Amino acid sequence: MLRASACDLPDVPPLVRYLLGAFLEPILAWLSSLVYRPLLQRCADHPLVLLAHWYDPAPVVAACAAYHHAPHTPGRPPTFTIDQFVRAEIVRAWADSCSDPALEELLTTNLLVRWFVDLPLAACAPDHSTLADFHAFLTQHAPDALFRDVLTFLGQVDPEPPDATPQIVDTFAMASPVAASASVAQLLRQLTLRLVRLWLAHAPPALQHALPPLDLGALAHPGFARTPLARQQQLQTAVGVTAWVVAGITPHLRILDPPLRTAVSSYLDALAKVQADELLIDASGFVLERPPKERGEHRLASAVDIEATFRKHDGSQAVLGSNAVISTTASRICAAVALSGSTPDSEAPIAALQQQRDANQPLPPHLIMDQAGGWGKTRARVAAISDNQTSMVAWVPQSGGSDPNRFTVADFAVDLERTSCTCPGGVVSTKVYQHGEGDGVSFRFLASQCRDCPLWSQCRDPEANPKGQRSVFISDYHAHLRAGAAFNQTAPGRALLASRWRVEPTVAWLVRYQGCRRARRVGQAAAQCQLFQACALRNLLLWLARLRRGQAPWPPA
Repeated sequence: MLRASACDLPDVPPLVRYLLGAFLEPILAWLSSLVYRPLLQRCADHPLVLLAHWYDPAPVVAACAAYHHAPHTPGRPPTFTIDQFVRAEIVRAWADSCSDPALEELLTTNLLVRWFVDLPLAACAPDHSTLADFHAFLTQHAPDALFRDVLTFLGQVDPEPPDATPQIVDTFAMASPVAASASVAQLLRQLTLRLVRLWLAHAPPALQHALPPLDLGALAHPGFARTPLARQQQLQTAVGVTAWVVAGITPHLRILDPPLRTAVSSYLDALAKVQADELLIDASGFVLERPPKERGEHRLASAVDIEATFRKHDGSQAVLGSNAVISTTASRICAAVALSGSTPDSEAPIAALQQQRDANQPLPPHLIMDQAGGWGKTRARVAAISDNQTSMVAWVPQSGGSDPNRFTVADFAVDLERTSCTCPGGVVSTKVYQHGEGDGVSFRFLASQCRDCPLWSQCRDPEANPKGQRSVFISDYHAHLRAGAAFNQTAPGRALLASRWRVEPTVAWLVRYQGCRRARRVGQAAAQCQLFQACALRNLLLWLARLRRGQAPWPPA
């Protein structure tokens, strides 16, 4: 019953019911045509309608062919095809990388979406659990299938020479769907609790005795610490319980099955890292939290997502999750990498090039980036990983602590062998020493060499000791920095630097309309798959925009 006064079937004679049943399938197809035809005429410019006419995801369907059961597996045939699941994933990316329940609702209620996914008008849509299963399979086995196929498609309908087109690299925060733990004690308790539950559920019965007797209820709900003394006691207790559990489990790691050993080892490593990054333990066993400036890099903050770390940029709040990297031209995104949140932006060009090399894509002649890509070491690594096919184009960062009103390293001339250094005043120093901490050497200019120099005020700090020496650090990447600075002053260099703004709208579209501000699932693999899908759809939408503006040829239907 649809309503109190409406029946599922009309009250007709049995013969008519028989005829309806015999010809039900063509009747439903005819009814679908009646419903969809005016809808498609009105929505002819909708992105999903245009993509259905021009883009065929058959290679993605082939990459996911193993999702279904083997041909001779007994049971009912699959209710939905892989093509329908792949098209549903395209709809997911189009709908702000929506969740499984939201995607189920779209497939159930939106006629245009149902037509795109090729769901019959009277058929049921896949439920959220089925959609989640396919997305998990896609994340594990073919996360980049759609992204790669879209790039191949665009190379056919809107070609651009990849080895002659510069790319622009930028990063943005992609938050994890989990919340950071409120304290170090809570993080240790949660990690220990998950390790204990994993051991109780999957360790062999003969090894269950390795766990010490624990009150899991007290471990999960220790109570609220209202005073500094209570918080210190909770921290001390958490460290003691962690050490107790680790000491009991560690001797048995080598006899565990490989999958269980990997899972247990990941929790043991996480516990060790948290304690090393966050705590100080003296000889008596007393525990103190480290000052913020002394904490380690790549800090963990969640027991649920142990791959998420903090991404902190100047002037913005720290975000627990991933550092998303894209490398784009004016018409398409060529690389998309989800790095751990605390990975510095200077690693972004290398990650983008490495992904393109692994996919056998031609590398660009130039990578354009902000000052994070302008360091000498980054330039050298870009040249090395690309076999000198790609050069970095970015402003040279100001050296740390340098006064912009005084001479910098760029004002000193160094010979190729780095045996002598000439200052702006013409004084030559041959006193060279290997730097103790950095990759490079230091030249020293004595006060006796510089005493009567007219450029003294431009070279030395006003409060510097008049009898002190002037040191100039020359890194191992000095030649890369000087070559980059010289290229930036040329007309091609200035034009490339002026084109860096083109990446900003792409990032804005990804975070606002493709759901890349926040990952929908836990783990770096899930964030990477979501980023791939969002960038694939953004490439298709950019192509449709180019078609409307007349910048790309119209393909055959």
